[in-house]
Amino acid sequence: MWELAFGSARRIGMNKTPIIAVLLVVAALGLSACGGGASGSPAPAETGTIAVNIEPVQGFFIEGFEVGIRFETPDGVPISSTLWSDFVTSQGEPELEDYYTSVLEETVPAGEVIVLASANVGIGPGPEIPDVDGELRCRLPVTVPANGTVSVEITFSDPDNCLRLN
Repeated sequence: MWELAFGSARRIGMNKTPIIAVLLVVAALGLSACGGGASGSPAPAETGTIAVNIEPVQGFFIEGFEVGIRFETPDGVPISSTLWSDFVTSQGEPELEDYYTSVLEETVPAGEVIVLASANVGIGPGPEIPDVDGELRCRLPVTVPANGTVSVEITFSDPDNCLRLN
């Protein structure tokens, strides 16, 4: 082992085997002397948030409503999906107005994301339940900034155009 003193080095007696073993382990782990990871490690992907809300409506829908929503990459790879009622009930014990005032905040990769949805209002019987894994009628491409938020609103006035930037 070497001892450094005021810019000069001198050798002191010691068994070198443990030091060599430690150096080999450090080299195998790819750790630098500064404590960082190995160079060439992939950087964590940047993310942002899409905040989705229901458009304000007067009163409540007597037969209720349901929204199926899915987030995808531009090449169609699903990021996540949910039914609006599942999202709201996952927040605890919802009151009726929570179905109209809740905001779904989905963390997604920064960049272009496709938001797909179908919004169905019950007329007579309850609403048709959208298949979140199948075809959803509305499509809105959005650009999500890194560490930023894009707000999207679900509307009921046009079933084939139920998404808009908010």
